Amino acid sequence: MLWNRIYRISSRISVAGIVLASGNAIGADLSQNNQPNAEQRSVMSIRGAELFLVDDLSASTSTASRINTDLADKQGSIPDPTPGYILTGRIVVQTSDLAMLNNRVQQLNTNTTRSVAVAAHSQVNGFAIVDAGSVGAAIELAQSLRATGAFESVELDMTRPYSLRAPSDPSFSSQWHLRNTLVVLADINADAAWDLGYTGSGVTVGIVEGKFQQNHPDLAPNFFATATMSGGSLSSHATSSAGIAAASGNNGQGGVGLAYDSLLSNQIIGSSSQTASAFEFRNDLNDVKSNSWGPFDNGEITYLSSIERAAIENTAINGRAGLGTILCWAAGNGGTGDRVEYDPYASSRHTLAIGAVGDLDTRAWYNETGSSMLVVAHSSGNNRGTWTTTTASTYTSNFGGTSSSSPLAMGAVALILEANPALTQRDVQHVLVNSARVCDPFDKQWGINGAGHMVSLNYGFGAIDVGASVLLAESWTNVGPEVQASSGVVNVNLTIPDNNTNGITRVINISEDIVIEAVELILNIDTTYVGDLQILLTSPDGTQSLLATARGDSQDDYVDYIFTSVRHWDEMSAGDWTINISDRGPGDVPFWDDLEIIVYGTDATTGACSDADLAEPLGELNLQDVFAYLALFNSADPSADLAKPIGVLNLQDVFAYLGEFNNGCP
Repeated sequence: MLWNRIYRISSRISVAGIVLASGNAIGADLSQNNQPNAEQRSVMSIRGAELFLVDDLSASTSTASRINTDLADKQGSIPDPTPGYILTGRIVVQTSDLAMLNNRVQQLNTNTTRSVAVAAHSQVNGFAIVDAGSVGAAIELAQSLRATGAFESVELDMTRPYSLRAPSDPSFSSQWHLRNTLVVLADINADAAWDLGYTGSGVTVGIVEGKFQQNHPDLAPNFFATATMSGGSLSSHATSSAGIAAASGNNGQGGVGLAYDSLLSNQIIGSSSQTASAFEFRNDLNDVKSNSWGPFDNGEITYLSSIERAAIENTAINGRAGLGTILCWAAGNGGTGDRVEYDPYASSRHTLAIGAVGDLDTRAWYNETGSSMLVVAHSSGNNRGTWTTTTASTYTSNFGGTSSSSPLAMGAVALILEANPALTQRDVQHVLVNSARVCDPFDKQWGINGAGHMVSLNYGFGAIDVGASVLLAESWTNVGPEVQASSGVVNVNLTIPDNNTNGITRVINISEDIVIEAVELILNIDTTYVGDLQILLTSPDGTQSLLATARGDSQDDYVDYIFTSVRHWDEMSAGDWTINISDRGPGDVPFWDDLEIIVYGTDATTGACSDADLAEPLGELNLQDVFAYLALFNSADPSADLAKPIGVLNLQDVFAYLGEFNNGCP
């Protein structure tokens, strides 16, 4: 979001000469002070009177340098003037009596030939702003107002020099994914989060794959051996991923990771049991883990082993003392020939599928599409690769793919958890969904789901804006426990017409109403060529989730295959869900055995303050709640039957509801 970005402009103030003036003495006609030389003036501030060299007293704003006579050391040496101040022609007065302030201002005006604007209330209660027109006039008026003794404080409105909390590492300027100076929106907005003080401190992030160079000079300062598995072969890929997330900051070495003050660990993958152990390793210490790996990006479906599936679920639910260790996952590099849904690791509702957007803020050419993709983060794919660590204690500028976007997202999650350590794994997803920025806004894949979220098959809910994310995390209230609504297994037992785009459609009603996070469609289909099948799921709100397209996958059968979509985030589950499956290629006749829809999310009544609180926003009673009840009543919904005789809807039920409504929220 553009509004929360802060950009730094460095300038050097040249002072050609100094005209000394006594502490409070100001010439009667400041219009004569328009000269190239800076002038010394005593300025009212929170510290009392401070001396400044003011470049242009007649301007409405002027650059200035502070004279540091009060900072002399014990030997009497005075530091050089401090540049970077901007003085204005405004005065900030602490008072609630605006009329009295205006009277004082007008009295002082009569003693000069200068016209000073009347005071106006500040947006901060108890303060007023007086615009004197020029810096010099404001300095004079501020001294006069303070001399009256009628106000709690009188200060010149000024900008003091500040520093962005960006790292000082020598190659930071090469890390466009953190600060893009060519296309200013096309980065993760690290400065905004760093300026709020969030750098990953107190959070441990883990790289799950091969072994990164743990003694790399830019990784060693953050390396956390106790949270690290032993073994593994040295990997330049893992070393680069580690640097994207958590290369050390301000150490005079290379660049930085987004979470440059976090602790950094390593978990090693291998066989199914080894990989499952990596997921679950020391989740009492590891808060976030990044996985920049997955099945081959060839458009073919893959099944998870039982032990890996159980480990992922246990990690996401029980890690971090029951809050859940967050698993970020590279969404895949298969381009338009592959989909996130074919990767059971990235598409799991227990992981965060992270796609890639490039340095022009548009889709990386290799980025897969998918209804399982949560968000995207910046990586290679437009013009430039990402700059990070690599083996032999060196660096590379050519890292990229979703292998780079996943650890960048992990760094963002680390900053989010630093801002609010109480967030669960699901709450982190909520924060990312609700703070993501719409990148490439003219892309035709963007649409609005039934809950009002912008969502795209190319970008999920958008690009991570970590500045916006940490701000949202600070005030985020955790959602309720996860609940689910299921259709149960629905037998279909029908042949899908061969090479027919119409296919077969089934409408499944789900009666339970929950606020959706993820939807799983579990399918059993007998076929000799799964690549012929296109699968489309549509919610009661009309939001479509494309789950599979025709492609060159010649595998037999879908066997309890789980397709997952997050496109329905925050929609309501109750109503008719539509599944259409069509065969798009000749030569085989698929047979659709059965299906099951499982919706996961939060109880729709969580947050309600009384039985009458039926509509958003929960926690307050308003006409929306009344309308919600009347809709239930008019549709003869049994939940509207509140008064005797039970089984009959009449005015007594309406009066009973209104009685509950009038009781208010406790």
